[in-house]
Amino acid sequence: MISLSKFVAGIALAASCIYLCSCTMPVRTGYDRSIGGYKPVPSAASETATAAPTETAAQAAEKQAATVDDTATQSGKHKNSVDRARSAATQKEAARVAPKPESRGTLESYARQWLGAKYVYGAASKSKTDCSGFVMQVYKGYYNIALDHSSSGMFKDSRGSKVSRGSLKEGDLVFFGSFWKVDHVGIYLNGDRFIHASTSKGVMISPMNDKYWSHKYQGGRRFK
Repeated sequence: MISLSKFVAGIALAASCIYLCSCTMPVRTGYDRSIGGYKPVPSAASETATAAPTETAAQAAEKQAATVDDTATQSGKHKNSVDRARSAATQKEAARVAPKPESRGTLESYARQWLGAKYVYGAASKSKTDCSGFVMQVYKGYYNIALDHSSSGMFKDSRGSKVSRGSLKEGDLVFFGSFWKVDHVGIYLNGDRFIHASTSKGVMISPMNDKYWSHKYQGGRRFK
């Protein structure tokens, strides 16, 4: 007969064998049965790389192009602003230094600058002049119209249109002489007057109905 102590010991041994054969050791985290080992623990850098996908070359090129376009746009706006500022400054400077056009006033006030000039045949200045020389200077300076230094030449100039005695206006040329020639010229002024260079008194203003000049009147011409 087997003793009670041996029987208990046998049962304990059998129970141990059954436990060892039917149970396995707990598997640690990361254990891979297919490779028979433990997977390597991923580093923080690897996890970050996995979480955030790497930017592709195309995406990087597109972002760089957008940055360049934005920079070019801003640069263009700045350049336009600078150009406008420079243009405004240039116009302001030009307006400051540009000479103001001289005011000529009325024709009469302009022609009066020659009043008192001595009559000298063939001359044409503000101190010495003949009748056609005086008219020639005034017309060139006031109207920028070049005329011959000759009263008969002015009378025959095809650019001048005939004007009747009653239709004369300031600036028209009035001619005097005998029935066979024209030998004197003046400039008609408002108030039925004319300014001319007479041989006796130089440049002066006379009425059209002057007793000496009225019967010598040959006609009027308009050039303007």
